[in-house]
Amino acid sequence: MMGDAGSDRPLEGRRVLIVEDEYFQAREIALTLAKAGAEIVGPTAHAAEVAELIDANPVDVAMLDINLGRGASFDVARLIRDRGLPFLFLTGYDVSIIPEDLAGPPRLEKPVNQDDLIAQLTELVGAKAS
Repeated sequence: MMGDAGSDRPLEGRRVLIVEDEYFQAREIALTLAKAGAEIVGPTAHAAEVAELIDANPVDVAMLDINLGRGASFDVARLIRDRGLPFLFLTGYDVSIIPEDLAGPPRLEKPVNQDDLIAQLTELVGAKAS
């Protein structure tokens, strides 16, 4: 059964792409999401790898850090959006830096509350399914 929001594994069977440049944060997020039932794609910190990962692995939802060390991830966000995948931003930056064409997806602030992250991703995959 696909994720059940009322269960301990609300992301069961869902593939989540993690785009994050901070190793320890990416690892912590991956472990948290795996406990919630998600199958992890990535993590990657390289914008160039995102298209390859999506092509090689069906992805249900993505979460990405705005700052990938070498600049903003807005082109990555557009690529994900243009492929019809729901996503959210995970960042320490203010909402004002997000370009207008990317203002729609949810934004969670670092340090992220793991329960909020799971809830947002669950909501995004639920919205995609309907």
